[in-house]
Amino acid sequence: MTTEATVLRMDTGTKLLVWAVCGAAGVGLGLALPWILTTVGAWPLPFIDWLKVLATFDSPAMVVGRPAVLGLVGLGIALFITHESAILTIDDERILVREGDDERIIERASVAGVHRRGQKVRIESPEGRVLFDDDVEGGRAAIAAAFRRHGYPWEGAESLRESSS
Repeated sequence: MTTEATVLRMDTGTKLLVWAVCGAAGVGLGLALPWILTTVGAWPLPFIDWLKVLATFDSPAMVVGRPAVLGLVGLGIALFITHESAILTIDDERILVREGDDERIIERASVAGVHRRGQKVRIESPEGRVLFDDDVEGGRAAIAAAFRRHGYPWEGAESLRESSS
């Protein structure tokens, strides 16, 4: 029995949230930077004098420029996070793992177990080698259901709850 492949990925709403939070954090840091640098200016930090010079600029270009530049830095970090998040395409024969521009295939025969380890999904071979260990989007129940739907040996607590019901 062949079922349609299941794709576990960061959805558009989550990507937009990551972009909004990182961009807003950058803008907020840009607005708060003069106050932060003035506050920590008394601390014995390396290169603090150079950083304090940044806090003294109050020209209109710097007042607008700091939040704008740091907002762009935040968006750059968001781009990295969303681009590098793992995408798993699961079918009955294999799991295609895409992380950024990298792709690899984990054949069904080489999977001995799949479980959560903290916030990450871990796929192991019969020899105990870790084939995949990273965050996967989709929620605990959806991730467990996706692997079980395609016949992979899911070893999480979700399996125990369903067995007892």
